[in-house]
Amino acid sequence: MRLRHHHPFTARWHGRWIWHRRPDIVAQTATRPVVADDTEQLAMFRREVDLTRVPSAVPARVFADGRYVLWVNGTEVARGPVRSNPRRSHYDVVDLAPHLHVGTNSLAILARHFGTARSWWMPVPPSYSLGAGSVLFEAAVDDDWLVSDSSWTCTDHTGWRPVPVPGDVASLPLESFDARDHPAGWKLAGFDDSHWAAAVEVTPMHTGADGTAGAPSEPFAMLAPPVRDAFPAGDTHHAVLVESSGRVGPQATGDPVATVLADESGGSDPSGDTLAWMRFDLGAIAAGTLSLSVEHPEAGTTIDIAAAEHEDEDGHLVTLGQHTGLRYVCNGDDHEAHESLETIGARYLHASVRTPSGVPPPSLSLAVADRVRPRPEGASFACSDPQLERIHAVGLRTVDLCATDAYLDCPTREQRAWTGDSVVHQMVDLVSNPDWSMPTWHPQLAAEARADGMLVMAAASDFAADDRTYIPDWSLHWVRSLHNLHLYTGDRELVAELLPVAERTLRWFEQYLADDGLLHDIGGWTLIDWASVYSTGCSSVLNALWARGLEDYADMARWLGNHGAAGWADRRRDGVAGAFEAFWDDGRGVYVDHIVDGQQGRPAAQHGGAAALAAGIVPAGRTDRIIGRLTDRDRLVRHSFVMDTVEVGGDSSGMMHLVTGYPDPTWDVEDEMVEAEPFFRYVLHDGLARAGRADLVAELCRDWQVFLDAGESTWPECWRGGTRCHGWSSTPTRDLVVHTLGIRPAEPGYAAVSVEPALGELDWARATVPTPHGPVTVEARGDGSLDIDSPVPVTTA
Repeated sequence: MRLRHHHPFTARWHGRWIWHRRPDIVAQTATRPVVADDTEQLAMFRREVDLTRVPSAVPARVFADGRYVLWVNGTEVARGPVRSNPRRSHYDVVDLAPHLHVGTNSLAILARHFGTARSWWMPVPPSYSLGAGSVLFEAAVDDDWLVSDSSWTCTDHTGWRPVPVPGDVASLPLESFDARDHPAGWKLAGFDDSHWAAAVEVTPMHTGADGTAGAPSEPFAMLAPPVRDAFPAGDTHHAVLVESSGRVGPQATGDPVATVLADESGGSDPSGDTLAWMRFDLGAIAAGTLSLSVEHPEAGTTIDIAAAEHEDEDGHLVTLGQHTGLRYVCNGDDHEAHESLETIGARYLHASVRTPSGVPPPSLSLAVADRVRPRPEGASFACSDPQLERIHAVGLRTVDLCATDAYLDCPTREQRAWTGDSVVHQMVDLVSNPDWSMPTWHPQLAAEARADGMLVMAAASDFAADDRTYIPDWSLHWVRSLHNLHLYTGDRELVAELLPVAERTLRWFEQYLADDGLLHDIGGWTLIDWASVYSTGCSSVLNALWARGLEDYADMARWLGNHGAAGWADRRRDGVAGAFEAFWDDGRGVYVDHIVDGQQGRPAAQHGGAAALAAGIVPAGRTDRIIGRLTDRDRLVRHSFVMDTVEVGGDSSGMMHLVTGYPDPTWDVEDEMVEAEPFFRYVLHDGLARAGRADLVAELCRDWQVFLDAGESTWPECWRGGTRCHGWSSTPTRDLVVHTLGIRPAEPGYAAVSVEPALGELDWARATVPTPHGPVTVEARGDGSLDIDSPVPVTTA
């Protein structure tokens, strides 16, 4: 049970920073400490407490510099913290009372410090004492405080060994666990920890420090209250054993995933290891902690597991850059069970089981327990077309899997919180999930600006830590996500807090503004989506997205009473709108992709026209002609120089174009138009709706049927290629509600609701959407009749 309110916590913690050893930090100069040892560490902490009565509530809060799991009397009660920039980290709050009893109780914390940046963790610049691993805990037991200090016992976990990640394979940490060195029963009261050491209290020390113990303290500054439960446990998905065989394989390496991949190649090595090789299928992609259960294993039996989204025709894992799995070494008990520390996303799990010579392999079972954010009941969608109902439902599951402690690009390959991807996840949750903690939290997480005002391309990640490059258009999608918060939540304080971030990132683009009123030669990596859209020189898509962002900003600034800032944004947007004519090719009725050296390029993908419609900068008399070209299926082509090669059994040679640029078109640029990939389709659908053609959206959502025909149960990254579960591809789930049924806020915070159905060829559609005031239910029929149940005033067309 998590506590959000009515707890006794203040900014100053009673608990002390603790770790299992003195942090390996040395002072290189008087003002610049450095970490002497940046390897991964894993520590165990215990504390027993005697109670004569159990209070009705025992609020506790906990934080770790990395990852932690908290157990009370052997029951997991918290796992976290959520990813964040370490300068604004969040602690977790949980009620311990339901897990306590009269008598002796045991608290146990397992803490992992990752050492180096990961795809979802950033190291903090260290002070003289903090930044190389630490834990902070406190709980209010009536009028007393139970805190982290030297009264806790601790030890490093010698059975757990970090596994170096080979190269740059998404930086997901691997795990190796040797149960023979694991202290069984350490989470329970009565465990003999007399040989453990006292926890080391770490006094915050930095230039200007006053010796005050506990938090707030540098380098973490003020730890922030919780935003949501980090990794709640959910449904369990049991894997089915598909194939099992015995063979002699190469000797195991230190990397469990590399070992499995080498084993499944089928090569026989007489000098290698005897192993049992097993293929498991979860039936669909799942994302959570991986559990294994072993019956009657011989001590020393080693189980290596590798995970992936799919297999090739020979039953081999297709990793697409995913390098995820774990190693478990058996203790020799009759029954052994283990759960991974980190979340793993996969459908297929392959295992190599090596046993001592002459010993048959044990029985092995695998399962994945969901660790995604919850989606309570209370929202729904149905319509007269089962195909669209299925498309809507698959989008829900896809976003669910891509929402753990943040909105992820995918739960399998990277688990990064990309700044632009998440706008689709957020919009899906706002119309289909009564719990708005994640769509409210994620724009705050992603408001991570560089010194120049541009947002990092993946928040709280290795990419943010080393700042290798940026994606300018991703910051513009983030501005849209902030505008969504403005419309749906009406939270003035939150919007006012984040609006300066939006202004800085919008003003960042001004340095590229030329005398013609358009942005030219923007730096960084202009992604747009994976379609073959040309953006060098002066990009129509970037200019239109900037115009939309300026309009969003002006709307929010005016709402907050900042009319001067709104006027600036209006003027800049008007400038783009007036200059955008430079991209218009009247002969073909299209907006071209780009202008180079004053000359229009010939390619004209969907993106430029779609973004211009969404930004409202298309002259009124031109919209029908543009829409006709954007929706002419006979002249649309799906093409990606980068991703078309990244398919099952394919390669990743297209990635070279991210460095060398796109080659000349291979399609008929005079007659054909490159179609938007699933992500950018939200902009196309928004543009059509703004132009008064929301009636086209339901039919366009049927394009996702191609994935269902291919047997997919979640939405892939692209029309061809990429990973098989990408939240950014789920726009139909939002659009069928917002555009087809036309349900959206008429005023910020849903002070009123707008209902303007545009069913197209549907006979009827019905949805219930969450609002801050209670659910709104709408049923629309093809004859124009409406049934609306709303707690707020309704406006209709």
